[in-house]
Amino acid sequence: MKKYMLDVHGTSYACVEDGEGPLLMLMHGTTGGKQLMLPQLEALSDSFRCVAFDWPGHAESGHDPAGWTADDLVEDVVAIIAALGEERAILAGVSQGGAIGMRVALKYSDRVRALINMCGGPGGPAPAALEKLDKFTSVMAKGTDEERRRAAIDFSKGYLHAPDFPDREPQRFETEIDVLLSHPRETIQMLFDVPKSYVDISPSLGDIHCPTLIVWAPFDSRPALGGQLAAAIPGAQLVTIANAGHHVNVDAPAETSAAIRTFATSLA
Repeated sequence: MKKYMLDVHGTSYACVEDGEGPLLMLMHGTTGGKQLMLPQLEALSDSFRCVAFDWPGHAESGHDPAGWTADDLVEDVVAIIAALGEERAILAGVSQGGAIGMRVALKYSDRVRALINMCGGPGGPAPAALEKLDKFTSVMAKGTDEERRRAAIDFSKGYLHAPDFPDREPQRFETEIDVLLSHPRETIQMLFDVPKSYVDISPSLGDIHCPTLIVWAPFDSRPALGGQLAAAIPGAQLVTIANAGHHVNVDAPAETSAAIRTFATSLA
């Protein structure tokens, strides 16, 4: 596995890469990091050129002090594909990663070989969710170390996982908490400004024409949305991973990797 930095539109992206074959880009969600995509990278690098990276403001990547939007990330993904010397990529994203992947497929269909959306929605958070996120970001930006850790634990338990995940997989849960706490205090609000910038693409989902896999979880806060996305995107396949939540690839890494492999190896 190799690590490197890519300069993309003035922002340094921290990347990890392994394997050879078709380019498979593994894109994490808001508050996540490339480290949470390593189980998929390790499982799939025998058949694919797997690249995972930290989004701006996360972990080891840089950021624009003026902030960034979902549209900016769409342009960055296309630039990363080109910087890696590739024409097209399979985009596999969780949460924000899936949301951005859908937008890349709509705007740059020639650059997307296939799309894998894991619990990424077409629009921004609901108003009630935004209110809770604003309180969370305030603690993460200004709280003591103990307050931040408690907020991170409560956020992860409440939004990201199946109810039994922290007890079932304490080491993976602790890893995710460490990843969340690794983001610079000064970027926390910026991270959540990105979902606020989403323009709802629900009316355009029928214009996604690349092969598409929707990976969903029963403990996602919107359990019916996966089926709705699969029905709206022409020819999309739906796989539901049992006993998993919003970060489905963290709750069930082996099952998620198997679903990606089955889908991606079937591509013409």
